[in-house]
Amino acid sequence: MTDYRIPTVFPRFRLSLRALLIDDRAWFVSRDLAKLACIRTDTDFTRKLDEDQLRDELLRLEDGSFCLERLVNESGLHQLLLVHYYHPEHRGLRRWISNEVVPALGREAGVGQQPRRRLMSWQGQPLNLIEWQGTLWIRYEDMPRFQGQVPERKALL
Repeated sequence: MTDYRIPTVFPRFRLSLRALLIDDRAWFVSRDLAKLACIRTDTDFTRKLDEDQLRDELLRLEDGSFCLERLVNESGLHQLLLVHYYHPEHRGLRRWISNEVVPALGREAGVGQQPRRRLMSWQGQPLNLIEWQGTLWIRYEDMPRFQGQVPERKALL
């Protein structure tokens, strides 16, 4: 089973919020969000959100089991907390998520779980690079061009 995601757990008081970064966007487990905001989970409280604010993902839990969870993106989170289920105490929750959780997710992704392609201009020509684990990598085949040398082409026998 490889089509699963591993969320990051953020504790707040005696509860926790599972969150993850998907395509550079923060997503939150809706059940955890409901518990933190004291919203009843026996109703489909996410029904008021647009479909681009929701997604279902298979998550790997800390005990090694798997669970299909409904996720809410940051836009949906703000809409739920500040519009549909407004309560003055939700401001503190929103601030915690915006000021601590989302930046922590970004830092975690910056460590380099997945390599990213970068395009650089070198001496007027495009040069493809890979950014991985905070380091830029160049293809071995591109090194002679990068160093200003043009390799001699020989036919393989």
